[in-house]
Amino acid sequence: MWFKMAKHKRLLAIIMLAFILFNITIPFSYPAYADLQVKEVQKSGDVQKDGDLVKKADVKKEAVPEDKSVLEKSFEWVSDGVAYKAIKWTINDFFFTKIVGAESVIKEYGDGNINASARSSIKWTTLLTLSTIVRGGIGIFVKDGWKQAALDSWDALEKGVTLHQFVAWDKIVPYIGARFNATRYVAQFGEAGVSSSTLLKSTAPLTTIGKVAGWAGIAFSTVEMVSGFGSAFYSQDGSKSQADGVLNGFAGLGSLALTAGLMIGAACPPLAVGLAVGGALVWGAATVGKYFTGNKTVRKVVTAPVRWVKSWFD
Repeated sequence: MWFKMAKHKRLLAIIMLAFILFNITIPFSYPAYADLQVKEVQKSGDVQKDGDLVKKADVKKEAVPEDKSVLEKSFEWVSDGVAYKAIKWTINDFFFTKIVGAESVIKEYGDGNINASARSSIKWTTLLTLSTIVRGGIGIFVKDGWKQAALDSWDALEKGVTLHQFVAWDKIVPYIGARFNATRYVAQFGEAGVSSSTLLKSTAPLTTIGKVAGWAGIAFSTVEMVSGFGSAFYSQDGSKSQADGVLNGFAGLGSLALTAGLMIGAACPPLAVGLAVGGALVWGAATVGKYFTGNKTVRKVVTAPVRWVKSWFD
């Protein structure tokens, strides 16, 4: 009897010991299995997602958000931001353009001599003022595609009309000729006919509001130039975004030169004409170039200066 009891006690002790060992090891059993599973995943190339083993081929790559600097974000805000376009339209295209246009028209009427030239000036000033306001308003919500191409063509037409109203094209050849053969051209056109002031259709000085508007235009063009070149510097070498950034920078530079030429005016007519015409050509080339940045050769040529500068810091 005692033997049977001892036997049962021994069995009970073994069962209790096994139970205790089980309770001791159970907290470590799942981590051990998980560790084994991770090792198998790492070895086979599969991945573990939400506790399940998933084949690597069945897992889609998730886009990792790009950590951009404050400068990069500010460049994007200028180039693509609706807020920037709205601010520019409100201050530059609407407020200053409207005031300067109205001032020019009032001045023409105030002179009391409404001849054919004055009527032409009033007509074109009014059309340009309204055109700039409407185009700028539409452009706030347009980014690319055929709509942007139409707006760029519209802008180019405005700049062409502005130059036509600013430069006396028929006087350029006599003026340049007089620089090389003064005697002949002075005899043909007279001293006044080859004066640098003849290069401009109007030598009237800018009014205060005209100067303020000009400086506002220069400020916006400078911001766009810096933004374009800056975004190109941060973009991947040879990419479309880098090429677009370079061309946006040159477009801003062209607009800056054009506005500066219009502001200088009678102070130095040759420089004014050079800046205005040269700026318009640079703007035009850069604007047209943006529609060809999908071509690898174009991108390579356009981005070459930026890639060369970036190589200095490698």
